[in-house]
Amino acid sequence: MRKLTVEEKKQYDELGYVVVPDFFSVDVLSEINQELDNCESPAQPSGEHEGFTYQLAMLTDKTKQFAHDDRILNLLEDIVKPGIAIFSSKLLTKLPHSPSVCHWHQDDAYYTEVVNSDTRMSIWVPLQDTDERNGCLWIVPGSHKQGLQPYTVQNNGTCRKALVEEQVDLSTAQPVPMKAGSMLLFNALTWHSSKGNETDHVRRAFIVSYQEATVPLGRGKQHIVLRPA
Repeated sequence: MRKLTVEEKKQYDELGYVVVPDFFSVDVLSEINQELDNCESPAQPSGEHEGFTYQLAMLTDKTKQFAHDDRILNLLEDIVKPGIAIFSSKLLTKLPHSPSVCHWHQDDAYYTEVVNSDTRMSIWVPLQDTDERNGCLWIVPGSHKQGLQPYTVQNNGTCRKALVEEQVDLSTAQPVPMKAGSMLLFNALTWHSSKGNETDHVRRAFIVSYQEATVPLGRGKQHIVLRPA
């Protein structure tokens, strides 16, 4: 089971994110996609939570195994410490030709309402290839170093606790296209967003947020210590 290389860890620390290519096999992704096709808990149809399926790691045995996978935990152990716990998990589905955007935001704008963490971060695993046409993530490199920013609540799209765009510099924002099976690791303070899906095909992303095991709370019953401190 591999760990982050020195260069990957350096990029994560300096830029607030890193992409680990070809982490999961096509067979694993096919199993997860099939599981989600048969899932009894559909994504929210509209409003702020449009496209989200929450508590994903608790939904089925396969989604639980995915979020608890030791290969992921080994990769994270130099970032999330001491110990590793799940804060929350979700699926974000962009339906074909959905114009819904995820506004520029920081995850910790939501998460610090529950509890603070020094190492909280998320994995973002596309179950289909993602690019600018179907809603890949956009990120501002290094933005995590500026700490938690003020936000304003938008009345459309998702991720509505949006950064105040007139007060932040988004000029260095860049798309992060990814192949299915690659995995993005990003800090909970990193500024990120996504646009709509212009294609004829669904776009799914499996998202799990982890934090150090010494933090006593997470998003309700989703909080599970996987590796004690």
